[in-house]
Amino acid sequence: MKKFFISLLILALLIGGGVFFAIKKYVNTEEIQARVVAAVKEETGRDIAFTRMRIMPFVTPMPVLMVKLENVTFQNASWAAEKSMAELGFLEIRLALKPLLDKHIEITKFTLDKPVIRLEVAADGRKNWEFEPAKKEGAEKPASTSGTSTSYAQDLTFKFSQVDIIKGAVSYVDKKSGANVALDKLDLNITYPDLAAGVQLDGWAEYMGKRVSMFLSLDKPMELAKGGASKGKLTLKSDGLISTSAEGKLATSGTMLDGKLDVDIASLSTFAAWFSGGKEQPMPFTHVKFSSAAAFSAQALKLDNAKLVLDEVQADGDVTLGLNGPKPDFKARAKLNKLNLDRFTGGEKAEKGDGAPAPKGPQSEWDSSPIDFSGLKTVNADLVLNTAGFSLRGAEVGPSTLTVLLKDGNLRFKSSEASLFNGRFLSDLTVNASQKTPSMTFKLGMSDVEAKPVLTTFADFNKLSGKMDATVDVSSSGNSQKSLVGNLGGNGNFNFKNGSLQGIDFVNIMSSIQKRLGEMGVGEGKTDFVDMGGTFTVTNGVARNEDLKMRGPLVQATGSGNIDLPKKYINYRAIPVLTASSAVDGAKGITVPVDIKGPFNNIKVKPDYAGAITKILENPEDMKAAVKNVRENSKDIIKGFKKDPNAALENLLGGGGLFGKKKAAPVEDVPMADPAGDPAADPYAAP
Repeated sequence: MKKFFISLLILALLIGGGVFFAIKKYVNTEEIQARVVAAVKEETGRDIAFTRMRIMPFVTPMPVLMVKLENVTFQNASWAAEKSMAELGFLEIRLALKPLLDKHIEITKFTLDKPVIRLEVAADGRKNWEFEPAKKEGAEKPASTSGTSTSYAQDLTFKFSQVDIIKGAVSYVDKKSGANVALDKLDLNITYPDLAAGVQLDGWAEYMGKRVSMFLSLDKPMELAKGGASKGKLTLKSDGLISTSAEGKLATSGTMLDGKLDVDIASLSTFAAWFSGGKEQPMPFTHVKFSSAAAFSAQALKLDNAKLVLDEVQADGDVTLGLNGPKPDFKARAKLNKLNLDRFTGGEKAEKGDGAPAPKGPQSEWDSSPIDFSGLKTVNADLVLNTAGFSLRGAEVGPSTLTVLLKDGNLRFKSSEASLFNGRFLSDLTVNASQKTPSMTFKLGMSDVEAKPVLTTFADFNKLSGKMDATVDVSSSGNSQKSLVGNLGGNGNFNFKNGSLQGIDFVNIMSSIQKRLGEMGVGEGKTDFVDMGGTFTVTNGVARNEDLKMRGPLVQATGSGNIDLPKKYINYRAIPVLTASSAVDGAKGITVPVDIKGPFNNIKVKPDYAGAITKILENPEDMKAAVKNVRENSKDIIKGFKKDPNAALENLLGGGGLFGKKKAAPVEDVPMADPAGDPAADPYAAP
């Protein structure tokens, strides 16, 4: 593009030289016009045309000669789409008279009015601003009244002062890359004392409907025009949307910036849509700001020791942004503060309440509103980030190393071992958003993690507490929370230590069984345990367990059944054993199988009296031994009566002792909606 930058200078030189020659020949205007046209043709191989040339003197405050060309057109390349490469309302040059008489061209003012400049690159790479000088033998030679054919511009010196571009338009079309850029309403003021001096440009233009102000200073503009580099500074600002400055060595090709770059983008999605001319798409971040040593070319932007701010995220490191592909290619090795991963998985929109208690009634459904994964398709990324922690759906994870690979909508996210709810956690998440229906896989391992906040956060289940060890390997597909839960599949194992099962009090259940209650609400009671574990499989969001084992004070239990996550419904059979020992597996005691059923917010328990009585009749000696075992191991409770009878009685009847919590009032018998069948056809109804 260097030839384009000097073409205006060539034009001014040719016109100035023609005027100088005309003055020597007593101002022959026709001669000037002919020689200007011929000189431009010889230098560029293109025709220049104008309807009129005016020459007149001015005194402002020193004598100057004004040369004005009206309705100027400059021929385009033969292969270009438009006939003219440039059109002007008028071109005006003001020449200092005294230097002109001494063969010095000193332009005090150079004005382009309403210029329309069309830059174009052909599919084969040819550029319309690269000129081929006309062959001398084929060039049109104007008639000369003097018969002189010497080079009129020989030995001239040249000096600029000021250039004004008024209400211009510049377009750039690259048929090879598909780029199409247009600037409208261009107003520029250029101060340029002479070819050896620095140049300063100040002005503004309109791009894609937004005003862009610009400032450029160059120490050696002619070096830049020749394809070299010059120290300088470029600043661009646009309507509060972006502010950027580049300072250092500037060039028009190769490494176009080698220096320092500062960028502040108020809205990344708005900026990307404006700059590309496309529709605004959701982005992981809104505000982007960075300052860095930079090297910029048409292929890439490289930032070293960058200070980067992405909304609340602050990062330090090295960043490379590839620009020669169909989408930006982002690579980073950095340290950063806490990161919110919901930005990338589409779950950032949190449910926010107004502080009022939730109304009683049916429990809430999974959110079916679409999750927008389109941000994963706008950029490719290869990141290694040493973080101070990250959050996902409100779960806070401690410092870790994150690796992120994002390619064409396929995300792979891995975290090294980190702290989570007072335990340790590591994860591996993939999201495939390249297809119409996004899919996910999730693997995790955890040890000594607090179970209740994890299950509440990720499964909307708050009935289980304790320290949890678990491995999970699940996958799903869908574009909403509801569909992702409904399509969940996989397997895992779990073990809970020193916790409780909230809302299911097996000891209280055994007490109620003695009172022959046909069905009972589990209320606010709980079952404490020393450990509880098993394995599970998940199909279509329904988790199936066949090998539950639980040991706790006074109660042991085995169990199997389903937890239906899409319906938030549990259908499980547990076999509790009332025993005074938690240290012996398979301890004998009073056994009554129970069915645990209902929605998460209204779980009910149905005892299987028939099964219990059958077992007692089949093994009467085991029943006697169980009762004796409970009686003997309850001596500690009896000792408590001697020290503090009131406290011991309260502990026994209502404080989580033998019969669990004491109920303030009888439990209301509410019919339970059983999605598996007719509640009336209950095989476990009391005899």
